[in-house]
Amino acid sequence: MHTSRRIMFLSSLLLANTAALAAAPDFKEGEWGTRYRMEVVGAPFPMPPITIKRSACLTRSNYVPDNSQQGQDCQVRDTKVSGNTVSWVMRCKTREGSIEGHGKITYKKESYSGTMETRMTSNDGSVMPMTYRYTMEGERLGACSK
Repeated sequence: MHTSRRIMFLSSLLLANTAALAAAPDFKEGEWGTRYRMEVVGAPFPMPPITIKRSACLTRSNYVPDNSQQGQDCQVRDTKVSGNTVSWVMRCKTREGSIEGHGKITYKKESYSGTMETRMTSNDGSVMPMTYRYTMEGERLGACSK
C-alpha cells in the first residue's frame, strides 16, 4: 500500500510538471530584443509616438517582456497562455503614483508581436490619469548573457 501511494504521488507530480511545461508558449529561450512604440492616448495636445528598445533574457518560466522603467516596482499577474499567445495584467508602484495595464503577445519561434495598454494615476490625483498604448515587436538575439 505504501508503494502504491508513492507511485500515485510521483505520477501526480509528473502530470503537474508536464501541464506546466505545456502551458508555456513555443519559443526559443535566450536574450530577446524588443522595440516598444509608445503612444499617449487622449493627451490634451498631440504627442508623437516614442520608440524604445530594450533587451531581456526570456525563459520558459519568464516569457513576459519587462516594460518597467527604473524606479518602478512592477508585478506581472494573471498570466494566461493559449497556444503561442500570452496575456497578462501588470501593476506598478512609483513615487508619483501607480500604473495598471494589460498586454498580449504572440510568439513565432524566434520573434513575437503584441500590444499593451497602461494607465498611470498620480498618488494625490493632481495630474490627470494618462493612458499609454504600446506596440511591441521582439526578436531573439542569442543566448542569455550572464
